[in-house]
Amino acid sequence: MIVTKQKILDDIIKKIKGSVFIFGCGICSDTSRTGGPKEVEAMRKTLESNNIKVNGAYVIDAMCHLQKVKKAIRDNKEGIESSESVLVLSCGSGVQSAVNSINLIDKHKKIVSGVDTMFIGNIESLSSLKEMCSLCGQCVLNETSGICPVTLCPKGLLNGPCGGMKNYKCEVDENLDCVWVKIYERSSIQNSLEDIKKIASPKDYSVKQPVGSIKFKGSH
Repeated sequence: MIVTKQKILDDIIKKIKGSVFIFGCGICSDTSRTGGPKEVEAMRKTLESNNIKVNGAYVIDAMCHLQKVKKAIRDNKEGIESSESVLVLSCGSGVQSAVNSINLIDKHKKIVSGVDTMFIGNIESLSSLKEMCSLCGQCVLNETSGICPVTLCPKGLLNGPCGGMKNYKCEVDENLDCVWVKIYERSSIQNSLEDIKKIASPKDYSVKQPVGSIKFKGSH
């Protein structure tokens, strides 16, 4: 189970461009109370009270399930196509599922992460996994166009590419495309190159708890 916390509302609003469609996650984010049906509806009302038009909302039972995300996008095509932004209330893996899937429709669509990913519990009986989120507690996806350099760059560089990148390939593994090239290309399409031109400060790893625990107040 992946535990998340909601980002500061003002920071979410600043990242949203124009009208928005909201995706939530019915398993992990629902349990964390950051992106289940109640939280998605509350976010809809909050954004509308801030004069942001919401063209629809949908809770996928697992945002990390790529096929379910693709189906949800097809089922909500009208609302998504009419929105300039898509707000995702799920972990970093779920945000990147949305990026990968919506890219097939519209590479200019702004994908906004609404939560920070804190830590992970136990997961069993999955035959194939690809790590896309390191659960660092300080998501940088809004600054790197929805692509995580902490996880996907073997060096975890926050300011890249490194000097060893050659022909757009990774210095550590020449079979890998340099993730910072991908970040640059997507940032260019998104007109957000100013975000990666800023020198990122070292991450505060004190927010990553060595033994994750959380207590919820009140009833769900």
